[in-house]
Amino acid sequence: MNVVAIIQARLESIRLPNKVMKLIGEYPMIELLIKRLNKSKEISKIVIATSKNSINEPLIRHVRKLGFACEVGSEDDVLDRYFQVAKKYSADAVVRITGDCPLIDPSIVDNIIKEFKTQEVDYISNTLKPTYPDGLDTEVFTFASLKRAHKESCEIFEREHVTPYIKQSKLFKIKEYQ
Repeated sequence: MNVVAIIQARLESIRLPNKVMKLIGEYPMIELLIKRLNKSKEISKIVIATSKNSINEPLIRHVRKLGFACEVGSEDDVLDRYFQVAKKYSADAVVRITGDCPLIDPSIVDNIIKEFKTQEVDYISNTLKPTYPDGLDTEVFTFASLKRAHKESCEIFEREHVTPYIKQSKLFKIKEYQ
């Protein structure tokens, strides 16, 4: 199974501009996140998905310098960004991680992916009920469910936040990871 982790990240933020490039110790936040996630044994590929906005050029350069893929897409339609990246990298399953989670735990990510692989589900997550601290949020879903959400989602909120259509439409088999 080709499991592609997609990290959504951008530098334009209203609350904290340039957040993912802020230093934590001597490393930018995004670098810490990537290095931790790269310890996963279940992920086939890690890709950063950012927007076409030129403000993201330092992020793109840094990620590529680290040897990781960084793809650009719509500023506001993050669902399309995910779909295009997943399609380009022939994902069977997608792991959704946000760029402001530098303390992501690769063992939790791996356990969720393993459970996803053993269940017949479209979506599994540790975010449906707040059972894990913020920053350890992990969602895993099939490419087929992402494709359907991409095709059928029409609400701005659904396009902006990637998985609401999958979680709320009752068309998909969903499991809470505990």
